[in-house]
Amino acid sequence: MDMDADDMEVEVDMHERASTLSSSGVAGAAAAPKRLAVKSTIQTNFGEDYVFQIASSPEIPVMAVSLSENTIKLYSPATGQFLGECKGHRGTIHEISFSVPSSPSLLCSCSSDATVRTWDTRTFKQVSLIKAGSYQEIFSFCFGGSTSNLLAGGGNSQILFWDWRNSKQVACLEESHMDDVTHVRFVPDQQNKLISSSVDGLLCLFDTDGQIDDDNHLESYLGLERWEKGGQF
Repeated sequence: MDMDADDMEVEVDMHERASTLSSSGVAGAAAAPKRLAVKSTIQTNFGEDYVFQIASSPEIPVMAVSLSENTIKLYSPATGQFLGECKGHRGTIHEISFSVPSSPSLLCSCSSDATVRTWDTRTFKQVSLIKAGSYQEIFSFCFGGSTSNLLAGGGNSQILFWDWRNSKQVACLEESHMDDVTHVRFVPDQQNKLISSSVDGLLCLFDTDGQIDDDNHLESYLGLERWEKGGQF
């Protein structure tokens, strides 16, 4: 790659600055940033479609790509080989994740079509379907709870909960947020704690143990000004 005079001057200045800091004994002096180069590329067949999200599995050599045509395509991250695709969603796919408990080959996805679907990446077939209300969108999902079998989904101002083992809805929180719930995540070291974010500008923390409801399980929330225990500003 050719470099013009300005690029060369910037690179030289950064090297000189790093050397000066190091020789003067400044604690924590950082070395000049390392230039990165493209190691490999994957030839895709997306056509005019664009990518929403990429998800990889820590246990199997598969990379999932969600596209604007409401499909998910699977590739080998090592070779770039196209493996297959998962079709079924009828609305925008908002999130994909290899996060199904004890099932590394299963990929989950949620969509504006009010569903959370599970796919077997070995056969590219849908193996599970969870459906919210007819006018609901699911923007985010996460597995957790005290037994890791609780599936939480963020929708149109609601947070819905299902028992992953039987796909039955067990709770719905509809008073904590006033707009679309954009993300839901269980706290890694406290799997009974769920954090949600919304277009209404709030982050909410819930305790999901026991019977889940708005009145007794909202522990804290963060607005534009500060985090407040007990849900009071």
